[in-house]
Amino acid sequence: MRINKLVLALGLIGLTLVSTSLHAQVESRIAEVSAVRMSGGMSKEFTNQSFENASVPRSLVKAERLTREQQRVADQAAQVFQNSSALTMMIVDRGQIIYENYRSPATPITAQFSFSMSKSLVAYVIGGLLCDGKIASLDDPAKKYAPELEGTVFGNAPIRHLLTMSSGAVDSKHVGNAYKTANSDQWMDQRSGATTTLDVIRRYGQTDIASGREFRYLANDTQSLGLIINNLGGFHANFQRYVWGPTQASAPGYWLMGRDNLPITASGFSAVTSDWARMAMFTVDARKNGSACMREFMSTATTQQIANSNKRLGNAFNGYGYQTWANPQFGDRRSYWWVGYGGQRVGIDAERQRIIVVTSSREDYMADVYRLFAELQRY
Repeated sequence: MRINKLVLALGLIGLTLVSTSLHAQVESRIAEVSAVRMSGGMSKEFTNQSFENASVPRSLVKAERLTREQQRVADQAAQVFQNSSALTMMIVDRGQIIYENYRSPATPITAQFSFSMSKSLVAYVIGGLLCDGKIASLDDPAKKYAPELEGTVFGNAPIRHLLTMSSGAVDSKHVGNAYKTANSDQWMDQRSGATTTLDVIRRYGQTDIASGREFRYLANDTQSLGLIINNLGGFHANFQRYVWGPTQASAPGYWLMGRDNLPITASGFSAVTSDWARMAMFTVDARKNGSACMREFMSTATTQQIANSNKRLGNAFNGYGYQTWANPQFGDRRSYWWVGYGGQRVGIDAERQRIIVVTSSREDYMADVYRLFAELQRY
């Protein structure tokens, strides 16, 4: 009898270890996305709201001659690009391109999809509304500006806590999506029209912990910010005014829309690679030359406001600002990053005015990207 119990116990332990191992394999699976959809497909295959390019785009030119330090970075970038699943890569040093490359089907004129890099852009629109007095305080509850959030954790949370992904909603183990099944997840269902932004927010809007207490990467925190933006004059007009217009883009941009005619703010903007760089340049300008209010907001937004304690997501970063990854564990920690599923990255060193833009089909070389950026920060 004792032997049988021992065998049973060992068997259960074995099953547990196998189950844990399989779970770890699933959770650590390398993120892979469609290269075609990444390179213009998302803006054509699905419903998008378009934003026109500027009549006079922001200056962004290739450097005529590279310094020795710039050449070293460019050579390293070429090696990383060649040995990776990158679709596009651009490195900018003080408004000049020191490296640029594309892999088919991506080209200089394909609108590269963002996935979650769009979250950061949403935060900067909130900053514009705050500095124009349309939002009185980031400590106001979100439901003050989006009454449809009444009765949810997202409506009760201060706007500041939505910005820092600390609404207090139940944590998600699905890259920010509230749910995931064998064939779909929250983002896919919104994209296809199977559900709407508000449906998901209400379905998963229960309070789990006090807001502001813990960083939890949740798409619905971002989508609640999107509802605030939409209620204060329309999302399209506000994004155009506070981000896209000042960017002075060279080509049209596109925001993925849901069936409720609302943008999928947590994962949905497309722009050509050079305009991703221009948006980064816009944030550098806003931190340095914006109004006093905008300088303060952008400085706060792009530095750590809450610790990334569990490192379940974004393990290369120690903290999070306003919908923006901050305090990296590599290079000079003053940089801030826009991060998207499948290997989409924009890294910005505002002080040195150095920027890297990478779009990808597979997220299997980010350590090389971070090492490359650390090298860019050295000189």
